[in-house]
Amino acid sequence: MTTGIDEHGTMEGLYRANTKDYWRRVPVKTKFLSVVLLLLGLILSANFYVLLVNTFILQAGALLAGPRDILLRRIKPFVFFSFYIVFFHSLLNPANITTWYWFGFEGFLYGSTVALRLLGIVVLAQLFLVSTPLGEVFRYFSSWHKDIGLIMLLLLGFLPVLKEEMATTMQAQQTRGLSWHTLPEKLRAFLFMIIPVIIKSLYRAQGMAALLLLRGYGDDGGKRSPQQETFAAWIKGFRWLLASALVFFTANLALLLQFRLL
Repeated sequence: MTTGIDEHGTMEGLYRANTKDYWRRVPVKTKFLSVVLLLLGLILSANFYVLLVNTFILQAGALLAGPRDILLRRIKPFVFFSFYIVFFHSLLNPANITTWYWFGFEGFLYGSTVALRLLGIVVLAQLFLVSTPLGEVFRYFSSWHKDIGLIMLLLLGFLPVLKEEMATTMQAQQTRGLSWHTLPEKLRAFLFMIIPVIIKSLYRAQGMAALLLLRGYGDDGGKRSPQQETFAAWIKGFRWLLASALVFFTANLALLLQFRLL
C-alpha cells in the first residue's frame, strides 16, 4: 500500500478524515494547547496512585472524545510493551528490596510508573494526530516560524515512508536467503536491513532539500507568518475544554508541591 500526502495535506496512516467525533471539530490551536497542558499534568503526577488516576482519566476522555476503534487499535501494541516494561523491572531492577518470589515491589512500582506515563503520552499523541489534518498542523507551527512547520510536516510524512522502506528491504533480504532463527542471525539480519534503509533515507532527504532549494525556499529569510486569529477567536465554543486541561494541570501541580512539602 502506498502511503503519502494527499491534496488536503492529510497523510494516510495518521489522520482519519471520516472521523465525526467531537475532538475532530476542535481548532488545532485549542487542541494543541489542551494536549500540552494535559501532558504536563501527567508528567507532574505526584505519586504512583495519582498517576494511575490521571492515566485512567486521560484514557477514558480520549476514548469518549475521539474515534474509539482507531485509538484502541493504535495503543494496543503499547499496552503489550508496557507489560514487558513492568515485568522486566519487577525481575531485574537493582533497587528491588521487597520481593515476592522473583518479583520486586520497587521494580514493579517503577516499571508501572514508566508504563502509565508512556500510555498517557501515546494516547494523547494519537488523539491529536488521528483527528488533525497535517495541513493544519503545518500552518499552525508555521505561524511560529515557517521552518518549524516544514520540519513537523516532513517528519510526520516521512515516518510511513520509512516503515514502507523497512518492509520492502525485509522482503528483498528474505528473497536473498537471509535467516533470523537464532539471536546472532537476528542481529545480522537487522544490520542488513537497517543499513540500506538509512542510506535510502539520506538520499531521500538530500533530494528533498535540493527540491526545496530549487523552488526558492528560504529566500524570504524565514520570517514569521502573521497571526490571523486572536486568542478569544480560536477558543470560542471550546473554552470548557481548555479550562478542563488547565484545571488538570493546576491540580497536578498543586498535588506535586504539596507532596514535596510534606
